Amino acid sequence: HDATMEDPTAGTVATVLCCSCGVPMVPNQTMRCAQCLKSEVSIIEGIPRQVVLPQCRNCKRYNRPPWQHCEPESRSLLGICLKKIRGLGKEVRLVDAAFIWTEEHSRRIKVKITVQKEVANSSVLQQTMVVEFQVVNQQCEDCQKSFTPHSWNAVVQVRQKVAHRRTFCYLEQLILKNDAHDKVLSLKETREGLDFHFAQRSHAQRFADFVLSCVPATQKNSRHLVSHDSKSNHYNYKYTIFLDLCQVCVDDVLHIPRGHSQLLSGAAPVMLCHKVSNCVRLIDPQTLRCYDIPTAEFFKRPLGAPVCTRPHLTEFVVLNIEFVDAPEAGTPAKHRLAGRKKMGLADIEVARALDFGVNDDRLIVRSHLGNILRPGNRVLGYDLRTVNITGDVEGNVRDQIVDVILVKKQYKRRRGKA
Repeated sequence: HDATMEDPTAGTVATVLCCSCGVPMVPNQTMRCAQCLKSEVSIIEGIPRQVVLPQCRNCKRYNRPPWQHCEPESRSLLGICLKKIRGLGKEVRLVDAAFIWTEEHSRRIKVKITVQKEVANSSVLQQTMVVEFQVVNQQCEDCQKSFTPHSWNAVVQVRQKVAHRRTFCYLEQLILKNDAHDKVLSLKETREGLDFHFAQRSHAQRFADFVLSCVPATQKNSRHLVSHDSKSNHYNYKYTIFLDLCQVCVDDVLHIPRGHSQLLSGAAPVMLCHKVSNCVRLIDPQTLRCYDIPTAEFFKRPLGAPVCTRPHLTEFVVLNIEFVDAPEAGTPAKHRLAGRKKMGLADIEVARALDFGVNDDRLIVRSHLGNILRPGNRVLGYDLRTVNITGDVEGNVRDQIVDVILVKKQYKRRRGKA
Protein backbone atom coordinates (compact mmCIF):
# COMPACT_ATOMS: atom_id res chain seq x y z
CA HIS A 1 0.00 0.00 0.00
CA ASP A 2 1.08 3.55 -0.69
CA ALA A 3 1.79 5.57 2.48
CA THR A 4 0.63 9.20 2.61
CA MET A 5 2.64 11.82 4.43
CA GLU A 6 0.67 14.63 6.22
CA ASP A 7 2.16 18.10 6.63
CA PRO A 8 2.19 18.95 10.37
CA THR A 9 1.78 22.67 9.58
CA ALA A 10 -1.33 22.14 7.44
CA GLY A 11 -4.51 23.79 8.87
CA THR A 12 -2.66 26.17 11.22
CA VAL A 13 -2.75 29.96 10.93
CA ALA A 14 0.37 32.00 11.18
CA THR A 15 0.47 34.22 14.28
CA VAL A 16 2.62 37.13 15.35
CA LEU A 17 3.25 38.85 18.61
CA CYS A 18 1.41 42.06 19.49
CA CYS A 19 3.79 45.01 19.33
CA SER A 20 2.34 46.42 22.56
CA CYS A 21 1.74 43.50 24.92
CA GLY A 22 3.47 40.55 23.14
CA VAL A 23 0.40 38.29 23.03
CA PRO A 24 0.20 35.94 20.00
CA MET A 25 -2.36 37.21 17.54
CA VAL A 26 -3.48 37.01 13.95
CA PRO A 27 -1.54 39.67 12.04
CA ASN A 28 -3.40 42.81 10.95
CA GLN A 29 -2.50 46.24 9.65
CA THR A 30 -1.92 47.80 13.10
CA MET A 31 -0.10 44.74 14.50
CA ARG A 32 -2.02 45.16 17.78
CA CYS A 33 -4.40 42.81 19.53
CA ALA A 34 -8.04 43.58 20.24
CA GLN A 35 -7.41 44.60 23.86
CA CYS A 36 -4.66 47.03 22.88
CA LEU A 37 -6.82 48.51 20.11
CA LYS A 38 -9.68 48.98 22.59
CA SER A 39 -7.45 50.73 25.10
CA GLU A 40 -5.54 52.89 22.62
CA VAL A 41 -8.12 53.63 19.92
CA SER A 42 -11.47 55.35 20.75
CA ILE A 43 -14.27 55.44 18.18
CA ILE A 44 -16.58 57.59 20.35
CA GLU A 45 -14.40 60.69 20.43
CA GLY A 46 -16.57 62.56 17.89
CA ILE A 47 -19.85 61.70 19.63
CA PRO A 48 -21.04 64.29 22.20
CA ARG A 49 -21.99 63.04 25.65
CA GLN A 50 -24.46 65.89 26.37
CA VAL A 51 -27.12 67.07 23.93
CA VAL A 52 -29.85 69.71 24.23
CA LEU A 53 -33.42 68.52 23.53
CA PRO A 54 -36.00 71.36 23.02
CA GLN A 55 -39.51 70.87 24.41
CA CYS A 56 -42.50 73.22 24.45
CA ARG A 57 -43.68 73.94 27.99
CA ASN A 58 -47.34 74.46 27.04
CA CYS A 59 -48.12 71.59 24.68
CA LYS A 60 -45.30 69.22 25.85
CA ARG A 61 -44.14 68.54 22.28
CA TYR A 62 -40.55 67.92 21.20
CA ASN A 63 -38.85 69.66 18.29
CA ARG A 64 -38.06 66.95 15.78
CA PRO A 65 -38.69 69.11 13.55
CA PRO A 66 -41.64 69.43 13.12
CA TRP A 67 -42.99 69.54 16.65
CA GLN A 68 -44.23 66.14 17.74
CA HIS A 69 -45.91 64.78 20.86
CA CYS A 70 -44.13 61.73 22.34
CA GLU A 71 -44.75 59.57 25.37
CA PRO A 72 -41.90 59.03 27.88
CA GLU A 73 -39.46 56.29 26.80
CA SER A 74 -41.40 55.69 23.60
CA ARG A 75 -40.05 54.62 20.24
CA SER A 76 -40.75 58.01 18.67
CA LEU A 77 -38.89 59.83 21.47
CA LEU A 78 -35.91 57.50 21.03
CA GLY A 79 -35.86 58.30 17.31
CA ILE A 80 -35.83 62.05 18.05
CA CYS A 81 -32.96 61.61 20.53
CA LEU A 82 -30.85 59.57 18.10
CA LYS A 83 -31.29 62.20 15.37
CA LYS A 84 -29.89 64.82 17.73
CA ILE A 85 -26.62 62.85 18.20
CA ARG A 86 -23.88 64.00 15.86
CA GLY A 87 -21.09 61.71 14.67
CA LEU A 88 -23.23 58.72 13.74
CA GLY A 89 -23.02 57.82 10.08
CA LYS A 90 -21.49 55.37 7.65
CA GLU A 91 -18.12 55.07 9.43
CA VAL A 92 -19.52 54.88 12.96
CA ARG A 93 -22.55 52.59 12.79
CA LEU A 94 -25.23 52.45 15.47
CA VAL A 95 -25.85 48.93 16.70
CA ASP A 96 -28.13 49.28 19.72
CA ALA A 97 -29.85 52.01 21.75
CA ALA A 98 -31.94 51.94 24.93
CA PHE A 99 -33.21 54.30 27.62
CA ILE A 100 -31.73 54.46 31.11
CA TRP A 101 -34.26 55.31 33.83
CA THR A 102 -34.12 58.85 35.18
CA GLU A 103 -36.37 60.74 37.58
CA GLU A 104 -39.30 62.34 35.76
CA HIS A 105 -38.75 65.89 37.10
CA SER A 106 -35.00 65.90 36.58
CA ARG A 107 -35.38 67.21 33.01
CA ARG A 108 -32.76 64.65 31.92
CA ILE A 109 -33.03 61.76 29.47
CA LYS A 110 -30.22 59.20 29.28
CA VAL A 111 -29.74 56.91 26.29
CA LYS A 112 -27.23 54.05 26.16
CA ILE A 113 -25.89 53.49 22.64
CA THR A 114 -23.60 50.85 21.14
CA VAL A 115 -21.53 51.75 18.05
CA GLN A 116 -19.13 49.91 15.74
CA LYS A 117 -16.28 51.09 13.52
CA GLU A 118 -13.76 49.34 11.33
CA VAL A 119 -10.31 50.48 12.50
CA ALA A 120 -8.23 48.15 10.29
CA ASN A 121 -8.67 45.52 7.64
CA SER A 122 -11.06 42.91 9.10
CA SER A 123 -10.79 44.61 12.50
CA VAL A 124 -14.10 45.97 13.82
CA LEU A 125 -14.16 47.76 17.15
CA GLN A 126 -17.37 48.05 19.22
CA GLN A 127 -17.89 50.41 22.16
CA THR A 128 -20.75 51.52 24.42
CA MET A 129 -21.44 54.97 25.86
CA VAL A 130 -24.21 56.95 27.58
CA VAL A 131 -25.55 60.16 26.05
CA GLU A 132 -27.35 62.56 28.36
CA PHE A 133 -30.10 64.80 26.90
CA GLN A 134 -31.02 67.98 28.74
CA VAL A 135 -34.65 69.00 28.14
CA VAL A 136 -34.87 72.79 27.69
CA ASN A 137 -37.97 74.92 27.26
CA GLN A 138 -38.61 76.33 23.80
CA GLN A 139 -42.01 77.69 22.77
CA CYS A 140 -43.37 76.22 19.56
CA GLU A 141 -44.85 78.33 16.76
CA ASP A 142 -48.42 77.29 17.52
CA CYS A 143 -48.13 78.32 21.17
CA GLN A 144 -46.45 81.58 20.18
CA LYS A 145 -49.39 82.34 17.93
CA SER A 146 -51.90 81.50 20.65
CA PHE A 147 -50.62 84.35 22.85
CA THR A 148 -51.21 86.96 20.14
CA PRO A 149 -54.44 88.57 18.93
CA HIS A 150 -54.12 86.68 15.63
CA SER A 151 -54.23 83.22 17.17
CA TRP A 152 -57.07 82.02 14.96
CA ASN A 153 -57.58 82.09 11.22
CA ALA A 154 -61.22 80.99 10.95
CA VAL A 155 -64.25 81.18 13.21
CA VAL A 156 -67.58 79.32 13.13
CA GLN A 157 -70.42 81.29 14.69
CA VAL A 158 -73.32 79.05 15.74
CA ARG A 159 -76.51 80.89 16.69
CA GLN A 160 -80.09 79.99 17.58
CA LYS A 161 -82.44 82.92 18.10
CA VAL A 162 -84.94 81.43 20.52
CA ALA A 163 -85.61 81.80 24.24
CA HIS A 164 -84.62 78.25 25.18
CA ARG A 165 -81.99 76.78 22.85
CA ARG A 166 -82.87 73.08 23.17
CA THR A 167 -81.63 72.29 19.67
CA PHE A 168 -78.34 73.97 20.52
CA CYS A 169 -78.02 71.87 23.69
CA TYR A 170 -78.65 68.74 21.62
CA LEU A 171 -75.93 69.85 19.19
CA GLU A 172 -73.44 70.30 22.04
CA GLN A 173 -73.96 66.69 23.09
CA LEU A 174 -73.35 65.48 19.54
CA ILE A 175 -70.13 67.53 19.31
CA LEU A 176 -68.80 65.99 22.53
CA LYS A 177 -69.90 62.47 21.55
CA ASN A 178 -68.24 62.55 18.10
CA ASP A 179 -65.17 64.52 19.27
CA ALA A 180 -65.78 67.18 16.64
CA HIS A 181 -64.09 69.85 18.77
CA ASP A 182 -60.55 68.39 18.62
CA LYS A 183 -59.30 71.19 16.33
CA VAL A 184 -60.94 74.03 18.27
CA LEU A 185 -58.44 76.58 19.62
CA SER A 186 -60.80 78.54 21.84
CA LEU A 187 -64.48 79.11 22.60
CA LYS A 188 -66.30 82.38 23.14
CA GLU A 189 -69.82 82.52 24.55
CA THR A 190 -72.24 85.07 23.16
CA ARG A 191 -75.84 85.96 23.92
CA GLU A 192 -77.32 83.67 21.27
CA GLY A 193 -74.69 80.93 20.85
CA LEU A 194 -70.98 80.14 20.70
CA ASP A 195 -67.97 81.10 18.58
CA PHE A 196 -65.57 78.27 17.66
CA HIS A 197 -62.08 79.47 16.66
CA PHE A 198 -59.81 77.37 14.42
CA ALA A 199 -56.24 77.67 13.18
CA GLN A 200 -57.07 76.71 9.59
CA ARG A 201 -59.99 77.35 7.30
CA SER A 202 -60.32 73.67 6.39
CA HIS A 203 -60.83 72.74 10.06
CA ALA A 204 -63.59 75.32 10.38
CA GLN A 205 -65.32 74.13 7.20
CA ARG A 206 -65.20 70.51 8.38
CA PHE A 207 -66.77 71.52 11.70
CA ALA A 208 -69.46 73.49 9.87
CA ASP A 209 -70.25 70.47 7.67
CA PHE A 210 -70.65 68.36 10.81
CA VAL A 211 -73.13 70.85 12.30
CA LEU A 212 -75.13 70.96 9.05
CA SER A 213 -75.32 67.16 9.00
CA CYS A 214 -76.75 67.06 12.54
CA VAL A 215 -79.32 69.88 12.75
CA PRO A 216 -81.16 72.09 10.23
CA ALA A 217 -79.20 75.31 9.72
CA THR A 218 -78.27 77.91 7.12
CA GLN A 219 -74.68 78.83 6.29
CA LYS A 220 -73.16 82.18 5.32
CA ASN A 221 -69.46 82.67 4.51
CA SER A 222 -67.48 85.89 4.78
CA ARG A 223 -63.86 86.98 5.07
CA HIS A 224 -61.96 89.94 6.49
CA LEU A 225 -58.66 91.26 5.13
CA VAL A 226 -55.96 91.39 7.81
CA SER A 227 -52.84 92.32 5.80
CA HIS A 228 -51.45 92.09 2.29
CA ASP A 229 -48.19 92.44 0.40
CA SER A 230 -48.65 94.25 -2.89
CA LYS A 231 -45.24 93.21 -4.19
CA SER A 232 -45.69 89.48 -3.74
CA ASN A 233 -49.48 89.61 -4.19
CA HIS A 234 -49.96 87.82 -0.86
CA TYR A 235 -53.15 88.43 1.16
CA ASN A 236 -54.02 87.32 4.70
CA TYR A 237 -57.69 86.85 5.48
CA LYS A 238 -59.73 85.82 8.48
CA TYR A 239 -62.70 83.68 7.53
CA THR A 240 -66.09 83.60 9.24
CA ILE A 241 -68.75 80.90 8.83
CA PHE A 242 -72.14 81.87 10.27
CA LEU A 243 -74.57 79.04 11.07
CA ASP A 244 -78.13 79.98 12.00
CA LEU A 245 -80.01 77.04 13.55
CA CYS A 246 -83.71 76.63 12.98
CA GLN A 247 -86.01 78.25 15.51
CA VAL A 248 -88.09 75.11 15.94
CA CYS A 249 -87.28 73.00 19.00
CA VAL A 250 -88.64 69.75 20.34
CA ASP A 251 -92.14 69.94 21.89
CA ASP A 252 -93.05 73.15 20.04
CA VAL A 253 -96.46 73.57 18.38
CA LEU A 254 -96.27 74.85 14.81
CA HIS A 255 -98.81 76.35 12.47
CA ILE A 256 -98.80 74.82 8.99
CA PRO A 257 -99.95 77.30 6.30
CA ARG A 258 -102.21 76.14 3.50
CA GLY A 259 -99.44 75.88 0.91
CA HIS A 260 -97.31 73.77 3.20
CA SER A 261 -100.26 71.61 4.15
CA GLN A 262 -100.79 70.63 0.50
CA LEU A 263 -97.10 69.82 0.06
CA LEU A 264 -97.23 67.58 3.14
CA SER A 265 -100.13 65.54 1.71
CA GLY A 266 -102.85 67.34 3.59
CA ALA A 267 -101.26 67.83 6.99
CA ALA A 268 -103.25 69.32 9.86
CA PRO A 269 -102.98 73.09 10.37
CA VAL A 270 -101.46 72.61 13.85
CA MET A 271 -98.65 70.08 14.35
CA LEU A 272 -96.36 69.08 17.21
CA CYS A 273 -92.57 68.94 16.73
CA HIS A 274 -91.51 65.45 17.77
CA LYS A 275 -87.81 65.47 16.85
CA VAL A 276 -85.16 67.78 15.39
CA SER A 277 -82.16 66.10 13.71
CA ASN A 278 -81.01 66.45 10.10
CA CYS A 279 -84.69 67.12 9.38
CA VAL A 280 -87.69 68.44 11.30
CA ARG A 281 -90.15 65.70 12.24
CA LEU A 282 -93.73 66.74 12.90
CA ILE A 283 -96.53 64.59 14.28
CA ASP A 284 -100.28 65.00 14.24
CA PRO A 285 -101.58 63.96 17.70
CA GLN A 286 -105.06 63.35 16.25
CA THR A 287 -104.10 60.81 13.57
CA LEU A 288 -100.61 59.67 14.62
CA ARG A 289 -99.21 60.63 11.21
CA CYS A 290 -95.58 61.81 10.98
CA TYR A 291 -94.11 64.23 8.46
CA ASP A 292 -90.40 64.83 7.82
CA ILE A 293 -89.35 68.22 6.45
CA PRO A 294 -85.78 68.22 5.04
CA THR A 295 -83.45 71.11 5.76
CA ALA A 296 -83.60 72.55 2.24
CA GLU A 297 -87.41 72.53 2.17
CA PHE A 298 -87.66 73.90 5.69
CA PHE A 299 -85.67 77.05 4.89
CA LYS A 300 -87.10 77.36 1.38
CA ARG A 301 -90.62 77.63 2.81
CA PRO A 302 -90.21 78.73 6.44
CA LEU A 303 -93.01 77.93 8.85
CA GLY A 304 -92.51 80.99 11.02
CA ALA A 305 -92.21 81.23 14.78
CA PRO A 306 -93.76 78.46 16.91
CA VAL A 307 -97.29 79.03 18.18
CA CYS A 308 -96.60 77.49 21.62
CA THR A 309 -93.32 76.88 23.39
CA ARG A 310 -92.31 75.41 26.73
CA PRO A 311 -93.25 78.51 28.81
CA HIS A 312 -96.88 77.82 27.76
CA LEU A 313 -96.92 74.28 29.16
CA THR A 314 -99.64 73.43 31.66
CA GLU A 315 -99.65 70.49 34.06
CA PHE A 316 -102.53 67.99 33.79
CA VAL A 317 -103.47 64.84 35.71
CA VAL A 318 -104.49 61.70 33.80
CA LEU A 319 -107.82 60.28 34.96
CA ASN A 320 -108.64 57.62 32.36
CA ILE A 321 -107.27 56.18 29.10
CA GLU A 322 -109.18 54.49 26.27
CA PHE A 323 -107.24 53.29 23.24
CA VAL A 324 -108.61 53.87 19.75
CA ASP A 325 -107.55 52.59 16.33
CA ALA A 326 -105.36 54.93 14.32
CA PRO A 327 -106.92 55.87 10.96
CA GLU A 328 -105.00 54.52 7.99
CA ALA A 329 -104.61 57.08 5.23
CA GLY A 330 -102.86 56.01 2.04
CA THR A 331 -100.19 53.34 1.76
CA PRO A 332 -98.42 52.61 5.07
CA ALA A 333 -94.75 53.60 5.22
CA LYS A 334 -92.30 50.78 4.64
CA HIS A 335 -89.35 52.47 6.30
CA ARG A 336 -88.84 52.49 10.05
CA LEU A 337 -89.97 55.58 11.97
CA ALA A 338 -87.96 56.22 15.12
CA GLY A 339 -90.14 56.20 18.23
CA ARG A 340 -93.25 55.00 16.38
CA LYS A 341 -93.70 51.93 18.58
CA LYS A 342 -93.76 54.06 21.71
CA MET A 343 -96.76 55.98 20.42
CA GLY A 344 -100.34 54.86 20.85
CA LEU A 345 -103.48 56.73 19.87
CA ALA A 346 -105.89 57.04 22.77
CA ASP A 347 -108.62 59.20 24.23
CA ILE A 348 -107.23 60.48 27.51
CA GLU A 349 -109.37 62.08 30.19
CA VAL A 350 -107.38 64.78 31.96
CA ALA A 351 -107.93 67.62 34.41
CA ARG A 352 -105.75 70.59 35.23
CA ALA A 353 -103.62 70.12 38.33
CA LEU A 354 -104.56 73.60 39.53
CA ASP A 355 -108.30 72.76 39.33
CA PHE A 356 -108.17 69.95 41.90
CA GLY A 357 -110.32 70.96 44.83
CA VAL A 358 -111.66 73.99 42.95
CA ASN A 359 -113.93 72.59 40.23
CA ASP A 360 -114.71 69.40 38.34
CA ASP A 361 -113.66 70.52 34.86
CA ARG A 362 -112.52 67.56 32.81
CA LEU A 363 -111.36 67.22 29.23
CA ILE A 364 -111.15 64.23 26.90
CA VAL A 365 -108.12 64.69 24.65
CA ARG A 366 -107.00 62.46 21.79
CA SER A 367 -103.24 62.10 22.04
CA HIS A 368 -100.32 60.01 20.82
CA LEU A 369 -99.09 59.25 24.36
CA GLY A 370 -101.43 56.32 25.01
CA ASN A 371 -98.64 53.76 25.48
CA ILE A 372 -96.73 55.97 27.92
CA LEU A 373 -99.38 57.40 30.24
CA ARG A 374 -101.27 55.61 33.01
CA PRO A 375 -104.13 56.84 35.21
CA GLY A 376 -102.71 58.98 37.97
CA ASN A 377 -99.71 60.20 36.00
CA ARG A 378 -98.98 63.84 35.43
CA VAL A 379 -98.54 65.11 31.90
CA LEU A 380 -97.54 68.45 30.40
CA GLY A 381 -99.53 69.95 27.55
CA TYR A 382 -100.61 73.13 25.83
CA ASP A 383 -103.99 74.61 26.71
CA LEU A 384 -104.89 76.43 23.49
CA ARG A 385 -107.81 78.15 25.23
CA THR A 386 -105.45 80.29 27.35
CA VAL A 387 -102.64 80.97 24.82
CA ASN A 388 -102.44 84.35 23.08
CA ILE A 389 -102.10 83.76 19.32
CA THR A 390 -101.48 86.27 16.54
CA GLY A 391 -104.36 87.25 14.27
CA ASP A 392 -103.18 85.56 11.06
CA VAL A 393 -102.81 82.21 12.82
CA GLU A 394 -105.66 82.40 15.30
CA GLY A 395 -108.35 81.40 12.81
CA ASN A 396 -106.72 78.10 11.89
CA VAL A 397 -105.78 77.26 15.46
CA ARG A 398 -109.25 77.98 16.85
CA ASP A 399 -110.74 75.66 14.23
CA GLN A 400 -108.98 72.71 15.83
CA ILE A 401 -111.25 70.08 17.34
CA VAL A 402 -109.28 69.80 20.58
CA ASP A 403 -108.43 72.53 23.01
CA VAL A 404 -105.48 70.74 24.63
CA ILE A 405 -102.41 69.14 23.06
CA LEU A 406 -100.51 66.77 25.35
CA VAL A 407 -96.76 66.85 24.88
CA LYS A 408 -94.87 64.63 27.33
CA LYS A 409 -95.11 62.79 30.61
CA GLN A 410 -93.77 64.49 33.69
CA TYR A 411 -91.52 62.41 35.93
CA LYS A 412 -90.68 62.98 39.57
CA ARG A 413 -87.25 64.42 40.18
CA ARG A 414 -85.02 62.30 42.35
CA ARG A 415 -83.26 64.13 45.08
CA GLY A 416 -79.48 63.80 45.02
CA LYS A 417 -77.84 61.84 47.78
CA ALA A 418 -76.05 63.92 50.36
